[in-house]
Amino acid sequence: MPVTRVLLIGRKTMCLEGLAAILSTMPDVELAGRAVEWADGLARAATLEPDVVIVDMVHCAECGPSAPVECVRALEGHRVVIMGLPDADPGIVDAFEAGALGYLSLSGQSTEDVRRVISTVASGEAALDPRLSASILSRMRKLARSAGSNAARDLAPTDREHDVLDLLVSGCSNREIAQQLHVSESTVKNHLHAIYSKLGVETRSQAISEAIRRGLATP
Repeated sequence: MPVTRVLLIGRKTMCLEGLAAILSTMPDVELAGRAVEWADGLARAATLEPDVVIVDMVHCAECGPSAPVECVRALEGHRVVIMGLPDADPGIVDAFEAGALGYLSLSGQSTEDVRRVISTVASGEAALDPRLSASILSRMRKLARSAGSNAARDLAPTDREHDVLDLLVSGCSNREIAQQLHVSESTVKNHLHAIYSKLGVETRSQAISEAIRRGLATP
């Protein structure tokens, strides 16, 4: 039976002592080491190379509940489980976004729950409490909507590109567009390259058709 080696980081508290006691009852889990101070924890993580690192976010002074992202990033390359934060704390979601793979609640976690989290994280997968899944999915949706909005804004033609498109659709040549807008032909060509890229086309005729289809210009 493969054994999962675990490192605990955090000051000796009832919560962490209880977790250590639970781990000691698991034949497939080895407590590879413990560190009270954060710097010592980082050093031990590097030398012991545990399969899973469990960090008590509240009782480890240097990381603490105000800096979950910094803590997880400092342990980059390790499979991190965080504990000690209240279930509704937004720092949990921040920690997952930074790369944490698991979370152990302050309450309601059975020995089997702990085993499942450690086993799942050791395999490189995320172990999400159902109560947290909704929060994380909600945050991901908000980020996706924000990213989509920014992408759409970035891909939309600028005001000057709209001017070029209007003249392009009306049948003007590059020289005529340059004369109308009082710019050089090379500037017009630069605008056209940007327009082609944003419209996903390669030719002048394709740009005209796509601009009309999208309602960006009228014939």
